[in-house]
Amino acid sequence: MTNGLARSSVRFRPASFAGTLVALLLGAAVVVACGVLLQTGLTAGVKPTRYADAPVVVAADQAVKIQRKVGEDTETTEEATPERARTDAALAGRLAALPGVAAARPDTAFPLPAGGRAPALTGRGFAALGIAGPGDTLVEGRAPGANEVVLDADTARAAHIAPGANLTLTAPGGTADYRVSGLAAAQQAGPTAWFADATADRLSGHPGRIDAIAVQPRAGVTAAALAAQVRQAVDGDAGAKAGAGAGAKTGAGAGAVKVFTGDDRGTVEHPDLGGARTLLMALGGTFGGYATMTAVFVVMSTVALATGQRAREFALLRAIGATPRQIRRTIAAEAMLVAPLAAALGILPGLALARWWFDQLVERGAVPADVRLDVGPLPMLAAVLACTLAALTAGFLAARRPSRMRAAQALGEAAVEAPRPGPVRTVLGLVFAAGGIAAAAIATSLDGAKA
Repeated sequence: MTNGLARSSVRFRPASFAGTLVALLLGAAVVVACGVLLQTGLTAGVKPTRYADAPVVVAADQAVKIQRKVGEDTETTEEATPERARTDAALAGRLAALPGVAAARPDTAFPLPAGGRAPALTGRGFAALGIAGPGDTLVEGRAPGANEVVLDADTARAAHIAPGANLTLTAPGGTADYRVSGLAAAQQAGPTAWFADATADRLSGHPGRIDAIAVQPRAGVTAAALAAQVRQAVDGDAGAKAGAGAGAKTGAGAGAVKVFTGDDRGTVEHPDLGGARTLLMALGGTFGGYATMTAVFVVMSTVALATGQRAREFALLRAIGATPRQIRRTIAAEAMLVAPLAAALGILPGLALARWWFDQLVERGAVPADVRLDVGPLPMLAAVLACTLAALTAGFLAARRPSRMRAAQALGEAAVEAPRPGPVRTVLGLVFAAGGIAAAAIATSLDGAKA
């Protein structure tokens, strides 16, 4: 009987459930969008491109652990460093001496703004040539000397620059004239200039510190064996510094040297990936939690309103002998019939919202362009479950009053027309609606902190 009444109510009075359907649909869309962003933040990764031919990469940890005292407890949180953390350049020589290492190439990058005949370039030390693979070699001319530079062939051709030409280049370490001594293979990373290693160290703006070390194995040495050798050397180096009172702490946050293998090498190429993960998890988790709670309250209010509008129907059911339990089950069953359908309809809009939201973050540089949106089944299942539980809870709560009334009392109250909202409530409702729309419109034109 109960399920039959619920199906009949939904079938013959669809207008009563339109508001509940829309509220659940929008709530599911928000939950799906936030869930997809949260899942992307948890699984975000970038496949290595520049370090694809280096099975092991050594670099400083790009996160710092912060300890806070909360009462008697200590909480530890991990946050991405605002700038790239670097490691000691001398470590490259120590790693190159390992028996399984064929080459340990120090890699660092610094900007060279456009000026004169030269376009905007990325400056590197000549020792880094060869990191990108066997084809990453000198194709014309010779290695650079103290006041010389090597350009990639594509950039030199586009700027009509040949070996022997002179360029004025500005780097963080100063401005000077350099003679083009040779040309290197085209670079996937874009226009590049290579200096003598000592010159690059001075121009980088952080002498003695490098971004990473790309380690390549000798013939017959597996990636796992190479990683084990490098990790042992790195740990021993950190321990020696700690014993000498240098204050080094293995794995203790920014500056601690780490060994990266597999897809983790991509995080060295994109140090902003850690900040992007934090942002995506914060948006998906924190904002998603607020949005989900708001959606639940809206759904509960909508279900309660729809139930209140059908007071006469429930009064008649009570008058013909329906028990309080049957009334509660009928209202809950109606909510359960609408909720899964509404949640399912909200999945596609939620995915579209997540895609738009994610694209906006990429467009504004908050998330690296190589990160891909991770769409999985968990956010969709969470949306269906959350909406179903919200509708079921709302149905039971809304059914408490009509199910407790006596039949005569229910008929008496149903005979009286429900009063219209008073002028104060109407004005307040319009003011809050206009304020919400205005706040949302203004926030879209502001930067993140002000918004």
